[in-house]
Amino acid sequence: MLNIDSVGRWITRRTGRTLDQHAADPIPAAADLPKAADTMRNARLELLLTVDRLRTALINEDDLSTSIAALTGPLDAIVQLGRDYRYARNWAEALIADAERTAYAAENAGLALRRRYVNPGDTILVVLPHTDACLKRQLAGRRTRVRVGRADAELDLMVGPGQLRLHHADAGIYHDPVNGFYVLEPAATEAASGD
Repeated sequence: MLNIDSVGRWITRRTGRTLDQHAADPIPAAADLPKAADTMRNARLELLLTVDRLRTALINEDDLSTSIAALTGPLDAIVQLGRDYRYARNWAEALIADAERTAYAAENAGLALRRRYVNPGDTILVVLPHTDACLKRQLAGRRTRVRVGRADAELDLMVGPGQLRLHHADAGIYHDPVNGFYVLEPAATEAASGD
C-alpha cells in the first residue's frame, strides 16, 4: 500500500519538527510548510500513479496492441508531472532552508499540539497562522471564527456571509490525507499551563 505520510516524515527528519509544530510557529516559512507538504504530496501521488499506469500498460503489453500514443501519452504526462513535483519539492526545500525559520526553531522548542478533526459546514474558533497570505492581510495570530468549506474557509461571519475567504492552510485548517480536515489546539499540558 502507498504510504501517504512519507512527505510529512521527510520534513520532520529534515527539520526536527512535525508539520503541526511548524504550522504553530509564528514564522511565515514554517507556517507555509504544511501547504507546501500537501502540494508536494499531491504532486508525488499523481506522478506515482501515472508511472504505475504506464508500467501496467507495458507489463500487459498494451503498447503492442494499440497505437504508439498509448505509450507516448503517459510519457508526456510523466514529464509534466515530474516538473510539477520538482517545483513542489523546491518550494518545500526553500521553506526548510529559510534562515528565519531555522533560527526560530533553534531558539524555541516545538509546541505540544493535538488535532481536532472538523467537517465542511462546521463553524470553529481558530488562531490564524503566520502564513504570507495572513501577514499581508494583517490577520496572522488573530483568534476568529471561521466556517469550514470544502475548498476554503469563510471569515468575518459577524459582518455577513462571504466577506473574506481564505485557503484552508491560511485559515489554520489542515488536511490529513486519511482522516480529513483538522485544526490544531494546545495539548493538555500546554492548556493547563495557563495558555
